[in-house]
Amino acid sequence: MGRVIQEPQDLLQRRSDIATQWESFVSGDSVDDDVRFEIAASWKRSATHLTANKSFAPTEDSQMIEKRWQKSVLAVAAAKQQDNIKQLAKEGELVAAIADPCGILLWTYASKHMVSRAENVHFHQGGRWDEPSAGTNAVGLSLRLKQAVTVFSSEHYQPFVHDWVCYAAPIIHPESGQCVGILDLSTTWKRHTPLGQAAVNDMARSIATALPLEQPKAALEVHVLGQPRIVFKGKKINLTNRQLEILCILALHPQGLHLDAFHAALYGDACVSSTTLKAEISHLRQILDGQIASRPYQLTMPFWADFVEIWHFLKQHDTHEAMALYRAPMLLTSQSPSIEEWRTCLDATMQQCIHHCDDASLLMEHMHQAGEDLAVQERLTEIAALKEA
Repeated sequence: MGRVIQEPQDLLQRRSDIATQWESFVSGDSVDDDVRFEIAASWKRSATHLTANKSFAPTEDSQMIEKRWQKSVLAVAAAKQQDNIKQLAKEGELVAAIADPCGILLWTYASKHMVSRAENVHFHQGGRWDEPSAGTNAVGLSLRLKQAVTVFSSEHYQPFVHDWVCYAAPIIHPESGQCVGILDLSTTWKRHTPLGQAAVNDMARSIATALPLEQPKAALEVHVLGQPRIVFKGKKINLTNRQLEILCILALHPQGLHLDAFHAALYGDACVSSTTLKAEISHLRQILDGQIASRPYQLTMPFWADFVEIWHFLKQHDTHEAMALYRAPMLLTSQSPSIEEWRTCLDATMQQCIHHCDDASLLMEHMHQAGEDLAVQERLTEIAALKEA
């Protein structure tokens, strides 16, 4: 990967062209269609959080991040690849990094060519490279898009990395489909090669295949705090939005519901016939191998549901476990009265937990699980301000 594929003059022209567009953008003018859509969109988002005059990315306590790295499933999965990554970094004069789902760098390794450059801009363990913290960059953009990206020179929002080219790819858990981290390789712009992105993609996939498999919690698992995921007898199944709603109502009422009560919980005052509800439940029963009883309607197998589990933690005042489990509101688009009520209650309770939390490490761990969360970022800012006062 050390050989530059593009001619130096081509790279210089590309660097000049994108620098002109960046200068136009930060001056308040429009940019040409030559700027890639994802880069232009990221610049606009970055401008709402940052001014383009910083000298380095923000950073977190390195000791805390090292402990998190040692406990991370990413550390286990990356162990077999780390020697290869280091060797590639040396040969290609790169800095390599593995970031968590919040864009915080958990592990880095820099070649001699990049070590001081990386340190100067905080591209090291603990550095925050999510988009709101560092502007347009490969780690933050790959995290947001959940896909591989290359960010070249002035495509970065912040000038302190305009001399860089960065290649990043998400590490996707093959079982859950969740993005558990980002792999990044970066170097100076003159060393740009299309092989950089290919190398990152291959290594990210290799790390993903080594991620530990999740042990089933029950015969039926219902994950709806975030991207819905239903696991039945160890296999992921796809359900319609209506089937997800029915399943959640069944989980909320393990003692069972009779038809009229079920109809009210699911449809409210909507003009939907009882026959339609019976048909919907029948279809779901077939998918679940007949494990839904009637009179009353209830699940007849062991199940686990994240929105039920989190409520147990909250009642026990176990804030740590609750925040680790909460990723996003429950079935955000659902208009089922029962689900809307549960969602509103959970969201309000979680916001209170975040507002009163004084443990920065716990808040960071929550962001590690849930990704970007404005309320958490605001609370972390408040805690940092109190420490400085």
